[in-house]
Amino acid sequence: MTEKWSERNWISWQKINNNFMLILSIILKHLIFFLVGIFQDIFITYYLQTVAKEYAWRAAIFSTLVTLINLLVLYKILTGIEDQIITIILAYAIGNGVGTVMVIKKREIKKFFFGK
Repeated sequence: MTEKWSERNWISWQKINNNFMLILSIILKHLIFFLVGIFQDIFITYYLQTVAKEYAWRAAIFSTLVTLINLLVLYKILTGIEDQIITIILAYAIGNGVGTVMVIKKREIKKFFFGK
């Protein structure tokens, strides 16, 4: 009797563990796309600033980075993520918005964290 009970407990524990790992994997995917969105928008904003100031080499470097990130994200979304496509695109878009705010408010953010 105890053998069957412990076997049932083990199977239940495995199911719980598998579900937990699946949820953790989904959260991690969304977090990665959110952070990529932030960094991409920071690069885009700096790219636009370098173009406006006519810094050709800096603008070329940022343009390359922005294009690379855009295409890699597009490729990853189109080829690998079928289940949570809408929520991942939403997380990515929100990350872009947060990146814009971070660049625009960079002085306030520096002042908050570093007191300068």
